[in-house]
Amino acid sequence: GNQSAEAFRLGGLGGVVINREAESVGAGLEIQSSPAPGLELILTGAYLDETVNDVSLRNGSPLPSRDVKPTYAPEVQVTGLVRYGFDAFGADMAVQADVSYSDEYYYNLRNFDADKFDAYTVVNAQISYERNGWLATLAARNITDERPGIQGFDLATLCGCNEVSYRAPRYYSVSIRREF
Repeated sequence: GNQSAEAFRLGGLGGVVINREAESVGAGLEIQSSPAPGLELILTGAYLDETVNDVSLRNGSPLPSRDVKPTYAPEVQVTGLVRYGFDAFGADMAVQADVSYSDEYYYNLRNFDADKFDAYTVVNAQISYERNGWLATLAARNITDERPGIQGFDLATLCGCNEVSYRAPRYYSVSIRREF
């Protein structure tokens, strides 16, 4: 429906918060299931179609305003998780895998193609061993070595460049934790 939205736009090295009319339609869904002993399945999804109206490229711009997508607002996001816990070697063990998908989105309210992060899919997996308050976990994160952007700044008016931070590359970890 129609609403007023606060929107953030970079202007040089500073930020500007503006209020504009916005139209937003969205839905979310979460499904959890345990179809067998020890097996957990989780699926979540979100859809967002949002438009911020009448946004200028910069304050005092002679160019006409236009309708844009808000920042950091992908249209579709989906996450799935599978976990199986079982008894083995006198302990509680579990294997788990998850996959997350995000549609493309802008990190600047001006919606230039140079200020857009591409869609991505990230896959993680882990195995854990828990006994007598000790928990050991072996994990693989970002298995497909996706490098999606997570934060960006449009510095075109300063240096003709963008400053972008990316998600960590593929990595493996081992952790040991004691609860008492």
